[in-house]
Amino acid sequence: MKIAICEDNQQDRKRLKEFILQYSEEKNLLVNIDEYTDGMELIDHYNKLFDIVYLDIEMEMMNGMAAAEKLRKHDENVMIVFVTNYVQYAIRGYSVNASDFLLKPLTYFNFEEHFKKVIHQFERKKEVFISVKTNSEIKRIDVDQILFVESQGHYLYLNLKADIFTVLDTMKNMEKRLSDKGFFRCNNGYIVNLKYVRSVDKNTVDVGGHLLPISRPRKKLFMEALTDYIGDDLL
Repeated sequence: MKIAICEDNQQDRKRLKEFILQYSEEKNLLVNIDEYTDGMELIDHYNKLFDIVYLDIEMEMMNGMAAAEKLRKHDENVMIVFVTNYVQYAIRGYSVNASDFLLKPLTYFNFEEHFKKVIHQFERKKEVFISVKTNSEIKRIDVDQILFVESQGHYLYLNLKADIFTVLDTMKNMEKRLSDKGFFRCNNGYIVNLKYVRSVDKNTVDVGGHLLPISRPRKKLFMEALTDYIGDDLL
């Protein structure tokens, strides 16, 4: 899970980060946290790979509400949580579809209750399905269950955790459908779910125990996509 904290107060930023890491350690969650000191900095460096963004509302260069409005124009799915001293901002938060509010001063008890709720929302949002055409029917596939897609001749093979489906589709079209869902094409014949990448050894990637080749022309872009997905410090 990738989380951004945008907070200009160093002490508050540090406390929130410590609470996230403490909860994640207790619940065995894997998190990667990026820190920003102002809304302008967040927007300038923003990409769509964050799952949750914590925004302080009162910031000097660009306040959290303005940053949230700009952020929503680029990303409709990210969960926004406002951190504030002022309850009255809660009403305005509905305009940017805020997931929750945290009132300062933060305590771990309040944060824990909040984060349980956010994690629950996050898990529900992960259930994304695509419809695919097999030889006999149209099936709905949970993309989180897909390890990788393999191309052979005129067919695609969706390799799921517990099944394999033969699909009538093109690699180009499937790549387009999955590119914003954490998938990346490692060569002409495979699209992999970056969530299940265990390791990369030279020109081979381990995806859920399956060793797949990475083509030389795609190696650099693949590693960049993987780095963006899981964070520099986890590689």
